Amino acid sequence: MGFSDSVKLQIFNNAKGKCEDCGKTLVFQNHKEGERGAWEAHHKISLASGGKDIASNGEALCLACHKNTRT
Repeated sequence: MGFSDSVKLQIFNNAKGKCEDCGKTLVFQNHKEGERGAWEAHHKISLASGGKDIASNGEALCLACHKNTRT
């Protein structure tokens, strides 16, 4: 599963529309590589480790920063 659209909006608003790692300005609707301000909602604690799909367990990351969290 993943974050619902309403939780993604909460995460985005909590981050004030900025990547929580590098500070890049994000665009809520953009989630695909190459789109201006593209971003992903990232689980702070993975689902596999017991994390939940709730806003307090999410952070808004630009695609570049999100890729760096997986390596």
